[in-house]
Amino acid sequence: MHDVLKFRSSGYFFTLFLFVLFASILITPASAESVVSISPSEQSIATGSNVTVVVYIEPDTPISGAQFDLSFDSDLLSVVSISEGDVFINGASTIFNAGTIDNSEGTIMNVFNYPLGKIEVMESGTLATIVFDTKGSGTSSLLLSNVVVSNSSAVAVPISVVNGMVSIIGESAPSDGEMSNSGSGGGGSSGGSGATGEDFGNIEFKDVAEKNVRSGQAISYDFDSPGNPIVTVNFTAQKNSGAISTTIEVLKNTSALVKDAPNGLVYKNVNIWVGNAGFATPENIDLPAIGFRVNSSWMEMNGVDSSDIRLNRYSDNSWSTLETKVTEEGEEYVYFESLTPGFSPFAISAHPSDDISGSEIGPNGSSSTPDDLPDEKALAQNTLAISILSIFILAIRRSRIN
Repeated sequence: MHDVLKFRSSGYFFTLFLFVLFASILITPASAESVVSISPSEQSIATGSNVTVVVYIEPDTPISGAQFDLSFDSDLLSVVSISEGDVFINGASTIFNAGTIDNSEGTIMNVFNYPLGKIEVMESGTLATIVFDTKGSGTSSLLLSNVVVSNSSAVAVPISVVNGMVSIIGESAPSDGEMSNSGSGGGGSSGGSGATGEDFGNIEFKDVAEKNVRSGQAISYDFDSPGNPIVTVNFTAQKNSGAISTTIEVLKNTSALVKDAPNGLVYKNVNIWVGNAGFATPENIDLPAIGFRVNSSWMEMNGVDSSDIRLNRYSDNSWSTLETKVTEEGEEYVYFESLTPGFSPFAISAHPSDDISGSEIGPNGSSSTPDDLPDEKALAQNTLAISILSIFILAIRRSRIN
């Protein structure tokens, strides 16, 4: 009898041990990481144009300094300038080192930035802005290395790094008013797209095309990058305007330039800019239209028809839904076109007959937001917790049987 009680007592202690272990795993959060990334992560530009990228920091814990090296293809790119970002400069004096540039080797070494004093920040921002000149056609990776982010005690914090890529497209011979297949943020003489005001960290992909705009011509900018839902931007020129660039910014979330998200189930958020500010007016262009596409599998997964898809435009502090028509239905994509009174932030969304509240939809068609998706550490943690819980239940059953 004593042995039986001893066995049962030990079984209960073992069960209690498993319970405590299980509870501790559930309440212990996975270690988080600050993210250091190249933004935009992908760009498509033309040879001979400048391209601008930023090194962007998204802190997960208070930080007080950062450094990095960067490598690139010296046959395709050449560094023009490196300037300080805004992540540490709000209300603080900073020390910024633009690093050592070696365009022959394709390296930038020892760029660092930190505020004076024990000042820490939690807001996301840019660590540095880098401007490259393009020298040839091809694709160059932008690889971060020796990345260190520290707190006010000069202790490095956990980080993850996201590299970038620049695709450089060779210039084509002008035809039908076309100057080149693509252009950079620098753009042409009268229509260069400069800074758009969008948060760099919100730009997933950037695409730029350039045309020579002549009075009376039907101008069409064509885009075929896989990450770009916009396929055409069209208008009829009212004046001779010279080289005009059109910039597409494909966004990760709702544009930073708007106050709230549009209604409906959002497929993609984009900014579309034609020429400099003030160019896209009735005096210069007529019948502006946007052609775009939506993945058929996304529509099927979310239970919407092609007749439910709309293009929404943000202007004058509000969203308006543009009349949208189907132009082509293929196996992979359905193609649409909308007339627009101007160019600004846009959202492609579904407006089915039943009321569906707006939510951000990722490129894989999921209706989850990025914050809803578990990371790998959390997934592994939950898997272990479930396994221990299963052992805990089996132990209880066994002790009862005995």
